[in-house]
Amino acid sequence: MRVCLFTPTFLPSVGGAELAGDRILRGLQARGHEVQVLCQDHGEPGDLPYPVTRYKRPPAQHLWPEILSKHLVRAHRKQAFDVVLAFYGYPTGYAAARVKNKLGVKLVVSARGADLYPNFHALKKPRVKASIRAGYRGADRIISLSDWLDDRLREVAGQDLPVIDRVLNGIDLEMFDRELELAQSIDAPFDLMPKKYILHLARVGPVKRQDLAVAAVAKLDDTFRSREMKYVFVGDGETLDSLCQQVESMRLGDVAYFLGRQTGANKHWLLKHAHGFVTTSREEGMPNAVIEAVCAGLPVLASDIGPHRELMGLTNAGWTFKYPDVDDLATQLLRMLEDDLTGYRDAASNCRQMFSLDTMIDGYERSLQTAIEGGG
Repeated sequence: MRVCLFTPTFLPSVGGAELAGDRILRGLQARGHEVQVLCQDHGEPGDLPYPVTRYKRPPAQHLWPEILSKHLVRAHRKQAFDVVLAFYGYPTGYAAARVKNKLGVKLVVSARGADLYPNFHALKKPRVKASIRAGYRGADRIISLSDWLDDRLREVAGQDLPVIDRVLNGIDLEMFDRELELAQSIDAPFDLMPKKYILHLARVGPVKRQDLAVAAVAKLDDTFRSREMKYVFVGDGETLDSLCQQVESMRLGDVAYFLGRQTGANKHWLLKHAHGFVTTSREEGMPNAVIEAVCAGLPVLASDIGPHRELMGLTNAGWTFKYPDVDDLATQLLRMLEDDLTGYRDAASNCRQMFSLDTMIDGYERSLQTAIEGGG
């Protein structure tokens, strides 16, 4: 099987979709499949075991998303493939749907969330809604990450859709456990005590709503101080400066810490030693950060958006707060500080296998192969 991942962004940009794309391709390649990437130009990705072709994002892409089709045609001429795995229905799924018959290839669109979010910024632009709809309806199969995404697909693209396959995001649990074990043995890389901090790991941006967490911590500042507990933000992004200003204005500098983006041993140390994990996002597809927290055995407090409710229901590893209610978030944070969380930690440890890398690769391999064979 020859697969082309067609995605708007890829490494070295780092997010859930970029990491998942790399894991999927490496897994398929390890099983003997030929893989390649076609993506926008965001810099050199470093040493990857498969070819990556990059193109410059066209101006006014929303007006002419089909212009991306030519890049797919060129990629096919250079290195032929049997099936396109497009991340998102827009713009990549739409562009692929327009030329798949010409190229004689099949199309599987992975619905990852961004183009289906109700607050997706491009929805107000001309042609975008129609392109999203056409991208998903033009696929041979769709891969979805959650029930919530299934519902959004039908709401946005209609009921008459291709077959939808469910494939959860996955991680390499053996490597993850080795990194957690290594983190156990190294000296603390930060001025933090194990089990004396709550971890909030996410890109810092408007969608992630870290400002809600700061406001909730401000309501519990005396409790945090009396327990010598910290609230640790990990990640960087466009709203980091305003978030730091919010912490300073609320005089929380001794409680709320910002560690910026952390990877490798530092990230795994933070996951290994946290008391609990919090996410305040207003929109997600199926968040990798939460999956990693669960696989690290952490209790999770999450905003009550659809994917989080579904994930907590699948794992029993945590609970939700009423988004965007700061008072309820503060109440639930206090619960995380005061309650016995052993049951949530045990549940997290017991459900890890559903997020294994092999399970995810099995799902993508099956969906792509079925599309090539013309299966319904």
